[in-house]
Amino acid sequence: MQQKNQSKLTMKKFLLLTVAACSLSLSLMGQVVAHGKLQPLHVDGKYLKDPYGNKVVLHGVMDTPSPYFNNNRWGNSATDGNVSACVNYFNKLFVALTDSTSGAYCNLFRLHLDPCWTNNNSASWTQDDRESGTGEANISHYDPSRLRKYMKTLYWRITNQAMKHGLYVIMRPPGVCPATIYVGGSYQQYLLNVWDIVTQNDSVLKYYGQVGIELANEPVSVKNADGSESDRTLHDFFQPIVDKIRANGFKGIIWVPGSGWQMNYRPYAKYPITGDQIGYAVHDYVGWYDTNDDHYDHDNAIKKFGESIPIVRTNPIAITEVDWSPYKEGTGHYNEHGDWVLSNYGTWATGTTSKWGLAYKAVLDYYGNISMTLSGTHTFLDIDTYLKTKKVVPAFKTAMEANGLDPYEASGVACFQWYADYAKVDYPSVWRYQPLQEVPENPFAVTKDWFIPTILYEGSATYGASMNTLKLKQGGCSGWRFENEEGIDISDCNYLVIRLARNATKNTRFLFYDTANYWAEPSATDIGVKKDIKIDLHDLKTASGRAIDLTHIRMAGFSSLGADQTLYVKEIFLSNDGVNPVSRKVSLEDITTLIDQYLAEGSNVTLQDITALIDKYLEQED
Repeated sequence: MQQKNQSKLTMKKFLLLTVAACSLSLSLMGQVVAHGKLQPLHVDGKYLKDPYGNKVVLHGVMDTPSPYFNNNRWGNSATDGNVSACVNYFNKLFVALTDSTSGAYCNLFRLHLDPCWTNNNSASWTQDDRESGTGEANISHYDPSRLRKYMKTLYWRITNQAMKHGLYVIMRPPGVCPATIYVGGSYQQYLLNVWDIVTQNDSVLKYYGQVGIELANEPVSVKNADGSESDRTLHDFFQPIVDKIRANGFKGIIWVPGSGWQMNYRPYAKYPITGDQIGYAVHDYVGWYDTNDDHYDHDNAIKKFGESIPIVRTNPIAITEVDWSPYKEGTGHYNEHGDWVLSNYGTWATGTTSKWGLAYKAVLDYYGNISMTLSGTHTFLDIDTYLKTKKVVPAFKTAMEANGLDPYEASGVACFQWYADYAKVDYPSVWRYQPLQEVPENPFAVTKDWFIPTILYEGSATYGASMNTLKLKQGGCSGWRFENEEGIDISDCNYLVIRLARNATKNTRFLFYDTANYWAEPSATDIGVKKDIKIDLHDLKTASGRAIDLTHIRMAGFSSLGADQTLYVKEIFLSNDGVNPVSRKVSLEDITTLIDQYLAEGSNVTLQDITALIDKYLEQED
């Protein structure tokens, strides 16, 4: 007996020491911090994922805190006296962009660190003659001290407001690239300085899971120091900037641009940017990638995009500029390639959703890892209508309807619809995720720290501990999520037994999912007007007749199909005889799973939890 007890003690010490060693390694790597509604994101292969392994694709807009580009709505000068007004203006936009009750489902914001705040006419920054540029490509008056100042007083305040409203943020550097930039040249030194300052900001470092960095805006021609060009040139220009950012301790996603106004990424297939957390920032306008309103074959659009952006197969992509609206009589403009673009309703590109737009969307849907931001808030939202009336209206809708046109043909209405559809599977809101923790012995326990009142959407149900009162709104769902990718295995059980204190009412169902996607097809069992319900687990099928995989249950819960319902839950448990709960043994796999959860970012599993599970395992082995 003494020898047996000693063996048990040795095993327990070994497991706990393993956990402690892994925990120390994890603490040295640093922790990812959640911000309000936002779970931190990371790169996993070609996808963005949250801490629980869910694939995330983001959708939103870009904008710039500039009096000119904001039509002087918050002031007419970039001065200290207008900082708060500028921040308040963007906060109003963020309210509208995320007002899902009005159909706006944005969750990504690309922030231009506009040079109107970082330039100082009395300052002098070296700009090589070969890289000289005009307008925003002119960096000769860049003042690093102003960037340091406004990172704290302006840019971070806007970023923080965006995150509070559920928007992830991609920061873009001040200005645009000169026509030609060189490895080792003044513009590379400029970007090194900009991102050195930005990634020394404590808040940027802290919230690296929610804030990303887009290294440059629209490089056109990138050359080696001697003026030559090779497959290594893009790598050699941007890799040192990535290395500087990492040396400062920033662990978030870095979005790397290509050349040709961000439409050429072929060289990266041979010489990719090295390191972790790398995505690529791409632009897409009507006429690019051999696709326009006269030539909009979906297969061709997918093919040509993949040829220009081959790293779409290996890394996450963010299309950080795109827009379109149909022709409207007026004055057009020349685009980046010198092509004449017909006038339209207020976008850079002229095209229609039903032609070019659906081909563009086919690219998004085919690859499945492409996030996007429209090229301005004004291409998604009717800003002035919102500021005057608080009504969230898609961009161009009113003007197009007045001219007898279908507003779906422009980016505003189209993206309102698309973003809402994508939100059903991609929207990274905190209600979708249950903190990682040990699954109780009864995985269907109705306890405050385990049961989720709002699996479907916030406010879909309320839960009161008194009599386990569950108030379901019509269409709501409450229950359990099992966040590890394998879910839970209940295949060795025959029944789920539900006992209520009062009879259920009509149109109440119990759902089982073998996927983490709520909008996928579950099994749905009508629990009827009764108090005692016994669900045969081995007879669970979806409406289309597919058997539910009992080895891979990811979600389960109550749902109201008709009017609001109230349930008084006594107990729910798995059973083999339909009467008594099963007794589920602890396995070594259960212990290792809990250890993995303990080591996962964002987990609230403790060493005490692991110790308790180990004790239970050792007790049952006696």
